[in-house]
Amino acid sequence: MRMDEMSSASFAEEVKRDPIVFLPMGAMEAHGPHLPLGTDTFQPEFVVKAVSDNVNGIVAPTINYGQHSSTRNFPGTIDISFDTIRALVMDILDAFQRNGIKKVVIVSGHLGSVHRSAIKLACERAARQGLKVMFLSDYELAYLKKPDVCEGQPDGHGGIIETSRIIDIRPDLVKEERTAGEFVDTHFMVRADAECCLPQGFGGDARRANKEKGRFVNQFVIEALTDLVRQNFEG
Repeated sequence: MRMDEMSSASFAEEVKRDPIVFLPMGAMEAHGPHLPLGTDTFQPEFVVKAVSDNVNGIVAPTINYGQHSSTRNFPGTIDISFDTIRALVMDILDAFQRNGIKKVVIVSGHLGSVHRSAIKLACERAARQGLKVMFLSDYELAYLKKPDVCEGQPDGHGGIIETSRIIDIRPDLVKEERTAGEFVDTHFMVRADAECCLPQGFGGDARRANKEKGRFVNQFVIEALTDLVRQNFEG
């Protein structure tokens, strides 16, 4: 069930049963010419809704912005700072606790390391204050199926897996004409033009993507996350 569709009174009643609250975190980020800017939002929202239904949880409104480096100069990427992300998540978790929420699962569709570090610091603070909190990117689960889906091909941001998942979730937003995105190795050098790592704004052969692969990965992620949530929050 969605938190934003509840009244204040009905939310208060739901809190009495000690529910798990799910917080999806997305991004507005370029994913090549074939995928929508909301790619990192659509995926965790899809996963979180299914998992929440499986465990009778509550889905909080999505945070739609994140921190980016290699894609920040592409049109449509909206970047916010590490400090902003950390402060935003801290404030939301504080508010959850003030409202009597004791269990939270944060699922990020964006896998950026700086982005995730900011969220993790906020989660660690909340855990010290007594909140039981889980944090992961759904791609930490999705990439476990990389050998099955990518057939030995290199894959990454906006590539085979991500394009396949969006074809399954929002096929109306995926362009039919797709190409392969190049990866550039900077050999550990820090570059001011971080986008040089992904010259086309994505990496991997999106031509190999299809709905069957997307559904396979999405269902695996939903089942795996449902199991993780049950193991850590139930019983």
